[in-house]
Amino acid sequence: MSTVILETKNLTKAFANKKVVSGVDFVVREGEITALLGENGAGKSTFKNMLVGLLEPTEGSITFDGREMKEIKMGKLPIAAVHQELSLFLNLTVAENICIEDFPGKKSMVNWKKCREEALKYMGIMNIQLDPDAIVGTLGPGEQQLIEIAKAIRLNPRVLILDEPTASLTAPERERLFEVMRTLKKQRIGMIFITHFLDEVFAVCDKVVVLRNSEKVCDAPVTEVTKHEIEEHMVGHSLEGSSFSLGKPGPEVALRVTGLESESFADINFEVHKGEILGVAGLIGAGRTELMESIFGLRKCGGTIEFMGETFKRWNTQQLIKKGMVMIPEDRKNCGIFPRRDLKENITAAQIDHFVNRRVKFFGFRREKENAQKVIDRFRVACPGIEAYITELSGGNQQKIIVGRWLSHSPKVCMFDDPTRGVDVGSRAEIGEYIVELAKTGTAVILVSSDLNELVSMAHRIIVMRRGRMVSELMREDFDVRRILSIASSQQEDESSVGGNHGENA
Repeated sequence: MSTVILETKNLTKAFANKKVVSGVDFVVREGEITALLGENGAGKSTFKNMLVGLLEPTEGSITFDGREMKEIKMGKLPIAAVHQELSLFLNLTVAENICIEDFPGKKSMVNWKKCREEALKYMGIMNIQLDPDAIVGTLGPGEQQLIEIAKAIRLNPRVLILDEPTASLTAPERERLFEVMRTLKKQRIGMIFITHFLDEVFAVCDKVVVLRNSEKVCDAPVTEVTKHEIEEHMVGHSLEGSSFSLGKPGPEVALRVTGLESESFADINFEVHKGEILGVAGLIGAGRTELMESIFGLRKCGGTIEFMGETFKRWNTQQLIKKGMVMIPEDRKNCGIFPRRDLKENITAAQIDHFVNRRVKFFGFRREKENAQKVIDRFRVACPGIEAYITELSGGNQQKIIVGRWLSHSPKVCMFDDPTRGVDVGSRAEIGEYIVELAKTGTAVILVSSDLNELVSMAHRIIVMRRGRMVSELMREDFDVRRILSIASSQQEDESSVGGNHGENA
């Protein structure tokens, strides 16, 4: 057995007499990667926050190298954490963010040349191909995630905690991270890996610990448990055999885009039919999110869109929403929720004029509350009530609120940009069912996902983007994860465009 670095005994945290972590014993050893799993709300984040000193335990103890945490200042411990909610400064450069914990230099004078060199060194470890002088706020969520990890590795920790680090990454970026983790493992660094992707557990972890309803329900070597057993531990029942039953798309085109182009993409042409789920695959930087935001009027682009038979050469978001187009964004924290508003307001934000007559004080608020409660009930949102702040909810339940907000809008076209990012296995299946059922009602769905298995299980058709271009279009009978990944990651120059063919052109 390798040396124990970090250990907890009977670790407990309670808020208002409600235990959110209850009596957890946990061990981190040198050169061992432990998967910490559980549904949203199981207590993983609270447990992690106690380990890094952001929260004080109600009961129990935490020891590091045999010494209790109370005897050591947390800032002095070689523990680094990559939190699910990134801690980057969006107005600073990549280099400044990576070095911000300890800028190189002397006597309060920053050595900016050394700062860039340090950034390039740790970006090289992560194989990040970015300009160190780029402003972080201009980068996508996946690129920001890689920078956050490089920042943590630079601290040379003995214990590294990774909270959903792959949520924004596609398959090649995930494998790149796994190679870094394997290298750190050889350097005898202990790691805690929080993830909702169970295949990642078997790819890189040595041990698995599962929390359910605040308690530890599984602690075993990865070699001694199966995926289905882990799922049962997480949700309390088996998910084996769960699958999506897709409906049949109608003949009528709901949305057609022609010749869309911008700084991020070029020559985009496709259509989506009523009742169809069109999947969009591609690596980070392929232009998927930029394309969705442009179609939704959030970014300027050239070309035309035909929406429900009406052609637009210029369009804006409000115009499209009124006509029945909605979008669930990739970045839940910054683009999806209103953090200082309660659940009721977050749910009805898209339809407030339908419920409230602003000229008459208090008029319409009863219907607003009734609608919010219906959404919470329909989407099985775990929450204290409609007056609770949305930030009090787990990530999975926040995502259900966002999905419920827009699906209650009865959309004609609905775009989902990585809707299950950072969502547990139970909520992931529920959101998938909502999307499939939405399509069955006749709504045209565009589904962007970094999880190729998700696309393969839910889409009628998949288009693949690479370096800002649509390079392939696959029908369901041609779906294959390896094939899609190969097309998306090919380094060859594109020789032809898809132009509507239902076959591979890459």
